Amino acid sequence: MASPPVLHPSVRTRREPRISATALAEYLIFRPAAQQNILHDSKFSRPPIITANGEAMRALRAYNQDPTRPKEVLRRVKDALTMKAASIGIKPKARDEEIIDLFERRENALGMRALGLSEPPDFDLIEIEGVMVSIQPDFLVHGPKGYIGAAMLRVAKSPDPAECKTEEGRDRRGNVRRELARYLVAEMQLLLEAQNGRLGIPDRDLCFVADVRLGERIGPAADHAARLRDIRGACQQIAALWAAVQAKPALWKK
Repeated sequence: MASPPVLHPSVRTRREPRISATALAEYLIFRPAAQQNILHDSKFSRPPIITANGEAMRALRAYNQDPTRPKEVLRRVKDALTMKAASIGIKPKARDEEIIDLFERRENALGMRALGLSEPPDFDLIEIEGVMVSIQPDFLVHGPKGYIGAAMLRVAKSPDPAECKTEEGRDRRGNVRRELARYLVAEMQLLLEAQNGRLGIPDRDLCFVADVRLGERIGPAADHAARLRDIRGACQQIAALWAAVQAKPALWKK
């Protein structure tokens, strides 16, 4: 009798249902085949070699959390990236620099300069219908009279409307990004509600995703309450399917 396959040592298996905020939002809007991949990649993961867009995101967080919005913060990071690109043996991280440039071009459209933004705590995972969900906003958003919101700065390229040659393709990809953002907004509301007033009074209207690729600030959807129900229903489904998810052969030890 053949012994069961052994996973590669670098692969980590999550025995209990656990998923990231973005993966959960993608699960809600994608088709079944993609949902299976999301479950697989959430259960079986390899540590990333580097954090995608890490330097750009650190700079953009620092810039937006400072009430004075000092352009010097962004300039210093871009200068450092340029120096790295010129160094022998170091590949240029052009994507990070391009993201900062793109943010600067679209900052006015995103409408974040007038907002009171601060660094969020490192939130614990929250439990939604048997699934532990990791939701980590980039900012807390401070409103009047103790109201609090949360925001994410989305720079991920995929799906990128700019890569489409037709208006129809650009609209389709843009709508996918908007749908994902609206579910992320709903998840941030659930995160704030799980804090039991520790940070303030949760206000969904203070929650948003600033999509740098679209140049849009996306807030709660008109059917926000239905989306909260969708999230809970999806988590129930994920919890029921989790034990049956098997590792793909690509993750087996050779």
